[in-house]
Amino acid sequence: MIMIMMRMVEIFLVFWALMGICALGATNPQIRHIVEEDCSLTRYPSICVQTLNMAGLSSSSAGYTDIISVLLNKTISESKLPNTTHSTILTSQLGVQSSPQPGEYCETLMNLSEKRLQQSLTALNNKNKVEDIQTWLSAALTFQEACKDSAEEGQVVPNDVVRSDIAKKMSYLYELSSNALALTNRIQTTPFDTKSRGLSDQNYKDESSPDFPKWISRKDRKLLQATTTVNADVVVAQDGSGNYKTVSEAIEAAPSSGGRFVIHVKIGVYKEKIKTNKDGITLIGDGKYSSVIVWSDSVAGGTTMPATATFSKLLLHHLYSAKYSILFFL
Repeated sequence: MIMIMMRMVEIFLVFWALMGICALGATNPQIRHIVEEDCSLTRYPSICVQTLNMAGLSSSSAGYTDIISVLLNKTISESKLPNTTHSTILTSQLGVQSSPQPGEYCETLMNLSEKRLQQSLTALNNKNKVEDIQTWLSAALTFQEACKDSAEEGQVVPNDVVRSDIAKKMSYLYELSSNALALTNRIQTTPFDTKSRGLSDQNYKDESSPDFPKWISRKDRKLLQATTTVNADVVVAQDGSGNYKTVSEAIEAAPSSGGRFVIHVKIGVYKEKIKTNKDGITLIGDGKYSSVIVWSDSVAGGTTMPATATFSKLLLHHLYSAKYSILFFL
């Protein structure tokens, strides 16, 4: 009986502590006005207000970056699947398969989402990073939505309860991330100021090379502009004239340091499935329809939608130069 009463007192104290935190912003008219005004600019204002009130926003001079920081920290702290036994449940219910488990795909998406959220949070204090933050948050939203779609389609796990929990969690994370992106879009980038609320019409392209976005380095631009033979790190050729006969072998040989690693894929049809977590890899073919990589997995054939991808790298760019077909793994 004593233990029960002590537990009730503990719950009561926690409840009033939380109420005090929520009331902190609500009792200050200036803070309440800032929260309501900024959250009105988001797609999900109710959850925005709730999140900021729970965080105890205490400064009446808080700017967009302060609020975005709160939203990102909340999203990161919630970026876990519904329970710690999720992997065990998925494995036991789905059984052993030759292709990656659908649940593993969802967990991979969440890891990638959290990585992009962390990058965004770090970049908030770095000027000229607004466009990067927009890109990373957009990627996080895509990862969350993909996991939700898999859950709703029954690809994550056949258990209705777990599937529903995952879908609800992804919707919640999506709303938090969407609100952070909405406010990021309002940041004025020149000069970078956490108190600034102006809109920016800055051209994000590199003035010295207006045809390329800033994320493409000078070295990579030379690859795109090349009209002569590109100096690749390794060559893939089906006839054995290169370093490797398959693209997968060449990617496997690439260092994990993240530096640019160029693979020249000679003319041919390569029937293989590419899966990698490495960054900085560039595949250069002999032309748009000359170097082709194909695979034949399909949902109709019994493969889950996430596992049907021929290229299982979740962030890449496909660009064309005057002579080459170029695939960047970012």
